[in-house]
Amino acid sequence: MQDTTVLPIWKTITKSLVESLFGKRACKMYPVQEPVFFERTRGRIEIESSKCIVCTLCAKKCPAGAIVVDKEKNTWQIDRFRCILCNACMEICKPDALTMVNQYAGPVVSNQIESVPVTPPKRKKKPEAPPSATEKAEAAPPAEEKLEAPEPTEGENG
Repeated sequence: MQDTTVLPIWKTITKSLVESLFGKRACKMYPVQEPVFFERTRGRIEIESSKCIVCTLCAKKCPAGAIVVDKEKNTWQIDRFRCILCNACMEICKPDALTMVNQYAGPVVSNQIESVPVTPPKRKKKPEAPPSATEKAEAAPPAEEKLEAPEPTEGENG
């Protein structure tokens, strides 16, 4: 008695082998052909230092703790090994200083913390409106009132 299940398996294997050898390539030829990235590919976080206001919201929102913002030194740092590319920092960044570049970073052997000096834009001072008449009256020191002691009466002197 022959096993009838062996024949269909060999047909499937032979068909797959012939398609792999003579069919379309499954892999891209990376060094020869540059990869085409999709629009929403998550590659790496980049900062435009002229837009950053050093508010530290990106560092607070980062779930991996990959971003460190130092207000005193005006620096923005990212640990590429810790970054999970979740876009949380980009979503919270109000001045849109952070962007996601859709190209992958090159391979690295050791951990590198990228530090970027930030020059926050100078804040514009709002022009002060001239004080109104009521504000002037409230701000003026009160006039000194003389408190005169009542003159003693004859019955109290004694």
